[in-house]
Amino acid sequence: MQLKKKSIYILVFLTIIFAVKGCGIFETRDPEVPLTIRSTYFPPTSADLVIDNLTYAIEEKNSENYSKCVSDLSFQYVPDSRSAQIYEVFASWDKSAEKRYLDNLIARTEPNSTSQLFLSNERLRQISSDSAIFQAEYIFVFQHNNAGTPKSGKGNLLISLATDSDDLFYMRKWEDFRQNDTDFTWSEFKANFSN
Repeated sequence: MQLKKKSIYILVFLTIIFAVKGCGIFETRDPEVPLTIRSTYFPPTSADLVIDNLTYAIEEKNSENYSKCVSDLSFQYVPDSRSAQIYEVFASWDKSAEKRYLDNLIARTEPNSTSQLFLSNERLRQISSDSAIFQAEYIFVFQHNNAGTPKSGKGNLLISLATDSDDLFYMRKWEDFRQNDTDFTWSEFKANFSN
């Protein structure tokens, strides 16, 4: 009788073990990939650091750092002349619109896809100790998944930089210029992802 009871207990115990093991409760799971946002940002104690921060923010798809490049005191975006005529959104473009377009663009882009800002023929001219002008040709690449919208744009930019009350440099005015009639410009990126 004792042997039968022990056998039943052992059988029940083994059945429970195999049932639990069969559902994977004792198996190790693959670790989750941490969701981290890359963040390269330098306190903009000079005008050139604003441009570096802007470039890193685009490469890292970091709209917070991108927004930190724009002045809280005053910001004006001047689109290329054709975009100014076509897109009404630029009539009231401000810092929040600037961040919103990039947030929308990032949301429509796979995390591991390419985003780059290539600058050439760069010229930084210091106007005074607290203001500067940056001029360059650009190629802006963002591998988004918005059908019908190009994934790169090109043109010329002119950015006026100045210090705010914290003595750090920010973009105060950003002007976009079309090089060729067939180019898709940064202004068109902004208009297409503004909402």
